[in-house]
Amino acid sequence: MIVRRTKAAQAARHARAKALWQTMTVRHRSAGHVRFDLPEPLRTHEAALVLQDGLGRIEGVYRVHVFVGAGKLSIRYMDDVCNLAAIAKALAVLVADAVDMDVVPPPPPVPATTGGEAPSPGWLDRLKASGPIRAVRQRYDDLKAKVDVVSRIVAIKTGKPAPSGVDVQEWVIHFLNDLVAFYLIRQHWDRIIGQWLPRPWAHRYQWMTVVYLTFLLVRYRKGAVPKKVKS
Repeated sequence: MIVRRTKAAQAARHARAKALWQTMTVRHRSAGHVRFDLPEPLRTHEAALVLQDGLGRIEGVYRVHVFVGAGKLSIRYMDDVCNLAAIAKALAVLVADAVDMDVVPPPPPVPATTGGEAPSPGWLDRLKASGPIRAVRQRYDDLKAKVDVVSRIVAIKTGKPAPSGVDVQEWVIHFLNDLVAFYLIRQHWDRIIGQWLPRPWAHRYQWMTVVYLTFLLVRYRKGAVPKKVKS
């Protein structure tokens, strides 16, 4: 009797998972990006964790995001590493794993405040939550994830340890420093040609500033490059 109930429960679970998978339609598709509609039972944080963790393990998938409120599943991947068929196959299995995760947990208790009102977020939190900042952070995360995926693929193909790769943060800092240097040269180009070069002693303080800023830039560049340890 127990075996029959277990088989019946498993059959019902597989049937429910199949029905949920059939309701997931492709909402958007482009090169390296696909977005699915999620049925109502999968719009929970527990089911979202199952989908994100499972899809994130696929080689070539570098970002997975579940919009619980809007009922959307966004997947970004590298076309030359994996295709949509492999993602769909893995997603069908994950839906079966997440089919029992649709029980909405009770909301966490709201901490009481002395004034009876929730504290308003600070200016830093509002700045981080703004649209432009979130877009820049998302682009940075995508670029960093792509670099990590490429490094792992190269290591697998060549059989050698993965290289350290490109530090996106250091690259951005170097780019901004160079941009500021070119901007200052462009702004003072007429004075450099017409005043500073013909009379260097009269403008010695300007030249000292230029030499000092150049020294700081070169020193930072040398300090950012890791030194090789001799064996």
